[in-house]
Amino acid sequence: MKRGSKLLILCGVLVVLGACYFGVRQLTADPDADEEGIALAAPEAPTQLSWTDDSGTLTLESGEDGWTWTDDAAFPLDQTVPEDMTAALSSASASRQIDAPESLEDYGLDEPVLTISALDKDGTEYTYAFGNLNDMTGEYYLLYNGDESTVYLMDSQLYDAFSMDLYDMVEMEDLPEFGSVTALSVEQPSGSLALRYEEDSSALSYNSSKHWFLEQGDSLLALDTSKVSSLTSAVTGLYWQSCVNYDADAEELAAWGLDDNAAVVTAVYTAAVDEGEETAEEETFTLRLGNSGTDGTYAMLEGSSMVYLISTDTADSLRYASYASLRSDSICTMDWDTVDRLDITLDGTTYTISFDVTETETEDGTETETLYTWNGQELDSTTVGNMLSAVNSLTATADASGSAGEEPLLTFTFHRNTGDDFAELTLTLYAWDTGSCLASFSGEGSRLVDRSAVTDLTEQIQALFEEA
Repeated sequence: MKRGSKLLILCGVLVVLGACYFGVRQLTADPDADEEGIALAAPEAPTQLSWTDDSGTLTLESGEDGWTWTDDAAFPLDQTVPEDMTAALSSASASRQIDAPESLEDYGLDEPVLTISALDKDGTEYTYAFGNLNDMTGEYYLLYNGDESTVYLMDSQLYDAFSMDLYDMVEMEDLPEFGSVTALSVEQPSGSLALRYEEDSSALSYNSSKHWFLEQGDSLLALDTSKVSSLTSAVTGLYWQSCVNYDADAEELAAWGLDDNAAVVTAVYTAAVDEGEETAEEETFTLRLGNSGTDGTYAMLEGSSMVYLISTDTADSLRYASYASLRSDSICTMDWDTVDRLDITLDGTTYTISFDVTETETEDGTETETLYTWNGQELDSTTVGNMLSAVNSLTATADASGSAGEEPLLTFTFHRNTGDDFAELTLTLYAWDTGSCLASFSGEGSRLVDRSAVTDLTEQIQALFEEA
């Protein structure tokens, strides 16, 4: 090996050894420190807390009504923050100390990253200046009460307690403990949407399991229960991501889209109650939704001046809700127990299936069975059941614009035992294009379905009556 290369290696080794010596010296400067640490006195009941970092200085004061921010006593300060700070001060201790440090710069204490000041009730000030983080121990170097003759090593508890920006300390407004939502509306410049829950829907829909409806003029349009439940959960599961302003003015609200351009969401609900308590009265919750950014969507409670960020997915689910997004994907979900007779028209021929319910007494009670007959012949119940399931399984692939303008491929007329309400309903299927058929169901509007599903249904019907 060349002599010059050996010298370079030796120099490198000396540098590493020097760094290790400096680190070991810092860690072992006080071998007499006990395991409980070195106590650093703090005010028992501070009247003022102040801290400075690279973003500036924040000061809190204690008074008769609790802690306040000195710049604005109206700031909604979370009282647990100064309480946690006071607790961290009272338990502050160093793990070891370095006497007569050669240079404060070596420890980052020539320009501290965080300086804490606490005033006692008699005006005595206690200061804690934090420098660099020791990567080997996970502790910070500290100057206590400005004494530059001693450097301490302290864990991050006190540092973390005071690593607060103003809006880290804000007490955000409470959201309701929602029970059940009974109405939901969204009003915005582009239009409005109003939904309501009806416990007894027998007079409103052919399917009594549907309870949510869209108000459209004087009409009520049935909606999919699970889809509405997902929409209402956007309200009942709402949470604030962060607060961006506690006292927004008109100019700021306009910039965030929370002026007249806001979407206004109103939910009528009953509050959650504990078991055994009386049912709560209905209450109203109103939320304004503004612009969306990279961190979320601006939102605020109606009548408040506090502005928050919420999930943009939550906001969008509310302001972009529509009849198309909330109606059921199923074309027809018939309760076959309500059907007495079914007319099927295919290729110009109408077939009428009668649904006759028989009861048989058994050892376990009464068994009910439905017999399907056509022209006095009993049809195979499994084959008919499969065909009826196929009718209920027809699923919309898209909304249709316009009309088919042709003779229908298939028509189903349901004669039901429901009295005057929805006693006769009709489902008509038309050819649309190579991949779709148009389905028109009584009162539900026209939608497209997969053509192969209609072809399969047609083949089932043909086979059913060919076998009979």
